Amino acid sequence: MSLWYKIVSRINPLNRSAAPKYYAEVVMRGHVSYDEFLDAVCEDTTLNRDEVRMAFNKGFKTILSFSKMGISVHLDSLGYTRVTMRSKGMDTPEEVTANAITDIVPHFVFSEGFRSELKKERIEKKS
Repeated sequence: MSLWYKIVSRINPLNRSAAPKYYAEVVMRGHVSYDEFLDAVCEDTTLNRDEVRMAFNKGFKTILSFSKMGISVHLDSLGYTRVTMRSKGMDTPEEVTANAITDIVPHFVFSEGFRSELKKERIEKKS
């Protein structure tokens, strides 16, 4: 299996009159449903889909609980979760209240090991 890419052109939004630049972009081959994902996790194990579903659902709820407290969750060799905020800029510290917060953004940061394994994948141009 290889990771496919295609070539796309993009215009500079800050200088629309400039010549477009060309970039490589991943070709998405489709998607996997949650049930298909669960079945793949069950392969070569004694676990069944319901056991895996229960574990993932409990794990996601636990991550959400920690995230609501501002706690980062480290998932060993997978990576970690964290939460950031976006807010309006105010002129004084006193003006910065909860009403200034415009968004709460959850992040998952893959570990260096995960990224290294992905970078080892063969890359192939798909026309």
